[in-house]
Formats: sequence, structure tokens, C-alpha cells
Amino acid sequence: MKRIAIVTDSAASVPPELAREVGLEIVPIGIQIDNQFLREGIDITPEEFYRQLENKENITTSQPSPGDFLDVYNRLVGKAKEIISIHITSKQSGTVQVAELLKAHVPIRITVVDSESASMGQGFIALAAARAALLGKSREEILEVIKRVQEKAAVFVAVPTLKYLARSGKVSRLQAMLASLLTIKPILGVRDGLVQAVDKKRSYGQALQRILDLVEERFPTEKLTIAVLHSNALEMAEEFKQKVEERLGCAQVFIAEMGASLAVHGGQGMLGIAACALDSSL
Repeated sequence: MKRIAIVTDSAASVPPELAREVGLEIVPIGIQIDNQFLREGIDITPEEFYRQLENKENITTSQPSPGDFLDVYNRLVGKAKEIISIHITSKQSGTVQVAELLKAHVPIRITVVDSESASMGQGFIALAAARAALLGKSREEILEVIKRVQEKAAVFVAVPTLKYLARSGKVSRLQAMLASLLTIKPILGVRDGLVQAVDKKRSYGQALQRILDLVEERFPTEKLTIAVLHSNALEMAEEFKQKVEERLGCAQVFIAEMGASLAVHGGQGMLGIAACALDSSL
């Protein structure tokens, strides 16, 4: 029996093979299309999601259903003595609150953690916690690992169009129209638990270059593990990965597809970087 099991949600964008390596359990977030609730990666494929995103206006994401949470938690009862459940920032989603409400209905201890991040910023935290759990570390030790990784992880994403940000209400349609006329491309990052614009450039190429600058400014000397993020743009991500490897001091670089929780706001074609300074204790 495991001492501690680690759970996260699909907003973390963790590649399935990495999750399997460390025994990380993932609860699917919800996707609402015309008032129909679908589970990311289970009831709808990424290809179908992007097709619907192109053709329909009424698409949003939501926290996982209580039933999906309980399915994962109860499956771990008898396999682990306790659970640490790490989720997308509570300032952007109600997932943390749902987990807090449900833990009283599970017969083993559950500690719910607000990652205060999203995409692979959250993913790096969950993966580090899962590695620590495999090493047999205690709850307190794993929570300390989580705290350290929170301080050493950053996410930056370039958005090629403001169409979806306008649709989701993140910017007004007038602002989007004016920005499009000026070909302004925003760069999103996570600050204080909020996904928000941290910079902007006049072209998408300049925005991608600025992302590299932002990572260097944030981590001037550290050796990094980097996830090159994309939304339905694998070929572009592979090209960007080469630039990342040439420019940044990386111990490891891999490609991860962003989940629907970001894609509903930026559409397909987004590229970004999630960077994490190495934790020598793992």
C-alpha cells in the first residue's frame, strides 16, 4: 500500500506517459458545449474539442464533477493511506472548493492544495509531489516540496488571436477588434494565482521571442526543466522546442498539449513555455 497518493486535474496538462511514470492520478475537468457536460479526454477528444471551439460560441470549462472526484478518491482507498490533491488555481476555477467539500465523504485523509497556477505550472507541482510520494516522503515533506516548486515554476503563453478572449469575456470585443487591427499578440502568464496578460507584441514571432526573454529574466542562472506548451499545434511546438533548447539552459525539454481550460480562452495555435528550476532533492 502506498503511503500517499497524489491527485491532480486535467487542467495541469501533464502528458499521460509522465503521469503513469509517477503514479499521478488525474481527474478530468468539465467542458460545457451547448449546456452538455463532457469530461476532457474521456467524452470528447482534443480534435473534436477544437472543431467545436471553431464552430460554436457557447463553450466553457468547469470544475470536475463531484462523481469524477469521488471515483478517483474512492479508487485510491485501500491503495494508499492518504491523498494529497493538487488543483488549478482557485482564482480561476472552483475545483479546489469542490475537492474540499468532497474530502469529508472519503474514509482516508485528503489534503487539498491550491497550486496557484495552471497548465504545466500546476503540472510540475503535481509531478514533483508524486515523485516525492514514490520516495516515501511524509505529508509534511511533500507539502514542503510543493511550496518550493510553486516558487520555482513559471508559465508564459503567446496568444495568436484575441477572438476567443473576446468570446470568453476576458477582453471586450471592441478591444479585440482594435488589437487585431494593430496585430497585437498578448502574452499570458500566472501572477498571484491569476492568468493574466503580462506583455504584448506586434507580431506572433515577437511574442514567442519575448517568452524566451521572460524565462531568462525569471531564471537567469538556474538549470531548467521545460515543457513547450501548445494548443493543437504540434508541428509549431516542435519547431519552437528547437529554439528553446538552443537558447535556454535546459536539463530536459518536452512537449505538452494545453488543456481545454486555457484553450477556450486562446483557441488553437497557442505556444508557450512552462519552466521549473530543478529540485535537487528529487
